[in-house]
Amino acid sequence: MTAPTTAAPTAEAERGHDEERSAREIARLMAAQGKFSLTERRRILSVLLPAQNRKTVVRFAIMLGLSVAVAVMGLSANSSAVVIGAMLIAPLMTPILTFAAAVGLGLPQRASQAGFLVVLGSLGAVAFAVLLSFLLPEVALGSEILGRTSPDIRDLVVAIAAGAAGAYATAREDASAALPGVAVAVALVPPLATTGIVLQAGRTDLAEGSILLFLVNLLAIVVSALLVFVMTGVVPTIRLCLRSRKLSLIVVATVALMVMIGIPLTARSIAAAEESAARNDVRAEVDRWLGNAALEVDDLDVVGQTVTVALIGSEPPPLAFDLAFALTDEIGPDAEVVVRWAQRDQGVARADSPPSTDLTPQEAALAPVEAWLEDANSEGLIFELLEILADGDSIDVVVGGPIAPPASRTLANEIAENLGRPVTVTVRWLQQLAVDGSSLTPQQRIERLTQAWIGARTGIRVLDVRVNAGGVGIDLATDGAPAGLDVLDRLASESAGDVPVVIRSVPLTTIDPTPVSVPQPSLD
Repeated sequence: MTAPTTAAPTAEAERGHDEERSAREIARLMAAQGKFSLTERRRILSVLLPAQNRKTVVRFAIMLGLSVAVAVMGLSANSSAVVIGAMLIAPLMTPILTFAAAVGLGLPQRASQAGFLVVLGSLGAVAFAVLLSFLLPEVALGSEILGRTSPDIRDLVVAIAAGAAGAYATAREDASAALPGVAVAVALVPPLATTGIVLQAGRTDLAEGSILLFLVNLLAIVVSALLVFVMTGVVPTIRLCLRSRKLSLIVVATVALMVMIGIPLTARSIAAAEESAARNDVRAEVDRWLGNAALEVDDLDVVGQTVTVALIGSEPPPLAFDLAFALTDEIGPDAEVVVRWAQRDQGVARADSPPSTDLTPQEAALAPVEAWLEDANSEGLIFELLEILADGDSIDVVVGGPIAPPASRTLANEIAENLGRPVTVTVRWLQQLAVDGSSLTPQQRIERLTQAWIGARTGIRVLDVRVNAGGVGIDLATDGAPAGLDVLDRLASESAGDVPVVIRSVPLTTIDPTPVSVPQPSLD
């Protein structure tokens, strides 16, 4: 009679026995320190080292997919409330804390399982976000999206604090009510959803920032959670943390990566603070430049030494030259200013004025706009009609020129009468003269203003421009009496500092030489 044989243990069974032995050793060490009761030890280990099987992975994938879907919808709608909802149901915090605990407790298999789940879930979240944003009709890159593409040192500090709070709330049952707040503070899924959205939009530059934000959160949570586990006694001894060489390398690499990421984040934060201070100084100069004008700053952009100001109001803005000169102290001697101005009026059609038949909004606006610009051009400045855009009862008239065109009080009503219904008319002026700061001499500034005043007119030539302590002298050659000399006088006086301006002109004549026949000498 042969004795029954036993099957050789499989590698998976051996790993399972190793995990059980490690768990028993952990429990003994925790009990030896006396920091936790038996019930507390079981609760902590059940939370940090949950059962890992197919069902738990499926539940994790479902919850992660739902949170990504909510995050994409909230980000695309620019709704912070919906994005917060996605943070609350996101399940990524659990495997990250499991990874940190497994590293500290010396459980390489559980650490690798949790790490693999985090990596796979993150890649899947980005891919699902790309798919959802592709299916949406249009996703605008609003503030909720853009706010997650430029992390700085504040995001690192928040992630460290949130990771520590999450680890402490796990170790202390009486602090577990703080876990929802931790999920909101650390925001793991929204950066991944943002990455998918901006990748679908072709903005890889923004995707780099959102991925960096996720990595900052991930690494900070792991490091801070591990430290809290050691301090609270969840990881009983440093010897236990470092008994595995591989796990020790993981800890060192994680800390090193967090430090490496923290350095550029700190530099970015310093640069952002300096940029914010410079922007505030520029805004103060813009407010002084506008004075009491009925104008509102719609947008202000500062890039290097170029300042772009978008204004909305009922009256033309002051000369951009004045703002460029004022900004040289704030942003440097090569300050450049670009001004955009929009005048918005409501036009009302009269009851006794029948509309013109079969006119599109662009056609109804063309004749009044051309008449208005013709009047403005007769004053000595050349304005160009760039475009007329219509959207329902809103009409945008885009005009280019060296200075802002004169405001029109009747244009909106004339267009409304042509259409036979009320319309909103917005005149947008695009500056067609580069305005530099002190890099130009006073004479160069007057020369450029004079050329801008001439515009497309062929009957005027500049002969000479002189700027000295006594004032400004401009010599022109003109074909007849040029229109708008008073405008040129005002522009030159304001640009040069309210000094006397003398404008002289001589007749512009065309010489048509008569060919003269010259006899050729004979070679004989």
